Amino acid sequence: MLNKRKDYKMENKKWVSNKTQSTAVDEIITKFSYPRPVALYLAARGIECDGIEAYIKGPLNTLTSPFRFPGMKKAVARLWEAIKNREHILIHGDYDTDGVTSAALLSWVLKKNGAEVSTFLPHRFDDGYGFTPESLHKAADLAGTECKVLVTVDCGINSIEAVDEANRMGIDVILTDHHEPGAVIPEAIAIINAKVHEGLDDLEVLCGAGVAFKLCHAFVDYGKKFNLGGFTTKLQEGMDLVALGTIADIVPLVGENRTLVKYGIKVLKKQLRPGIRALAERSNIQKLKASDVTFKLAPRINAAGRLGNANIALNLLKANNIVEAHEYATELEKLNTMRQGTESDIYEQAKKQIYEKIDLNNSYSILAAGEDWHQGVIGIVASRLARDFNRPAIVLTISNGEAHGSGRSVGDLNLVKALSKSADLLDRFGGHPMAVGLGMKRENIEAFQKEFEANVKSQLTDEDLISKLEYDGEVDIPELNTEFFEYLELMSPFGHSNPSPVYRLRNLVPVKLTSAGQKHSRGILRDFYGNTINFIAFNKTPKDMPDGEWDVVATPQLNNHFGESKPQLQIVDVRPMH
Repeated sequence: MLNKRKDYKMENKKWVSNKTQSTAVDEIITKFSYPRPVALYLAARGIECDGIEAYIKGPLNTLTSPFRFPGMKKAVARLWEAIKNREHILIHGDYDTDGVTSAALLSWVLKKNGAEVSTFLPHRFDDGYGFTPESLHKAADLAGTECKVLVTVDCGINSIEAVDEANRMGIDVILTDHHEPGAVIPEAIAIINAKVHEGLDDLEVLCGAGVAFKLCHAFVDYGKKFNLGGFTTKLQEGMDLVALGTIADIVPLVGENRTLVKYGIKVLKKQLRPGIRALAERSNIQKLKASDVTFKLAPRINAAGRLGNANIALNLLKANNIVEAHEYATELEKLNTMRQGTESDIYEQAKKQIYEKIDLNNSYSILAAGEDWHQGVIGIVASRLARDFNRPAIVLTISNGEAHGSGRSVGDLNLVKALSKSADLLDRFGGHPMAVGLGMKRENIEAFQKEFEANVKSQLTDEDLISKLEYDGEVDIPELNTEFFEYLELMSPFGHSNPSPVYRLRNLVPVKLTSAGQKHSRGILRDFYGNTINFIAFNKTPKDMPDGEWDVVATPQLNNHFGESKPQLQIVDVRPMH
């Protein structure tokens, strides 16, 4: 019997405390005098005492030399040669936030040093994904002048034919990418991708913007060393773009990524770039933080590539004045509103299809396919389905006998490897372990779904499908004081693989409980000793809340409202007190 329960995603989560040794917590408190909730968090993350200071401060000098990449010296020497010889440099990017910010960053650095540069971003529907022979010719034609050097950002590692075509045209190609390479590597003059070279495991977390930053870093250092230029280029001013791309691409916020984002957020907060200021104003951001990039800035930048032309987003980031920037920000706002409506419609159709066609009690994966679903939003729909059903999700749009789509993973399942086992049924596939793109003939969908389910089932267990909620230990309301929130700011930024602190609090009484909009709740919680704290609970109405006293798992945060900051709990889950 198929599972048609409409509340499937609402079933209870299993609360699991992160494995924290009390001795480790005590050691951190003794050595650093940190508040206990901070020590709980650090111990739960496995951060040992000798690494805590670097974790908290994350100084820029912890970034390693960009010349660790084999071929980096050759790449930047060729760029400086192009500037010297007045050769036109073509940047080929991608249409998502990572690709747009990578292109904007590299273009900015090269132009500041006298380069003649043009930037090409493919159109999702007209050009398709990545660096192809077709996009090469289109980019070269649009440049309007002969190009001798081409740099890819956030793409190109599997573009064998495009690089061969560029070589035939007499164009030197420098590939910068972070995607998984195939069995054959393109014959570019330099390949800047940590996943291609040995000994760069720590840099495999970099996104496209992070790799582009490494190229820019090397370019400036090389220019200074050989007295070619770069003396007035302040790379830190471009780190806002790196932070945008890194957070938006949902790569792990660990290692160098965390350092890049930590300092990039500081630049973002200053809103020195007119485009960032205009977009922040359109997004009603009062005090910009990392989560604003995830939920407000990145979706608006992505909307250009999803529904329209990614160059709108690129022009926003390159805008020289606030008036021009507001024009582009207004366009992005309209596109994002359209994106939200389209995404919601397809999500509801996909969810209905899943309930009707998939036995959720016995399935380890989910797949939904629809006629002419908007290709620009199916990746977001796949993300939502994977999150809501805690299963790897594939969403396909069908048109003219062809199915194109996106997949999102859960847990440690490597989607690229899972898809590789069904390569004979696919016309194309690729991406990250957690996010993939794929295409196939319509008639192969059913066979693919069966194979994909079997491949996923062989890698996951029943335990993997239980939705778990991990928390960093138990705290009391008085411990979430001013000192704690000062350290919380130092521990940021939070994101993928470096999540915000989550704590369990017991025996709380809701002394105030009201609606917040149509789907959310807010109010005040009081403990046994009379201490109180505000709370917000998203996607839980007052009717969803239990009676009596509560146990909650929540993230402490400062709610900035009209210039005033008040502590509050963002409730992740709630249950009656045990």
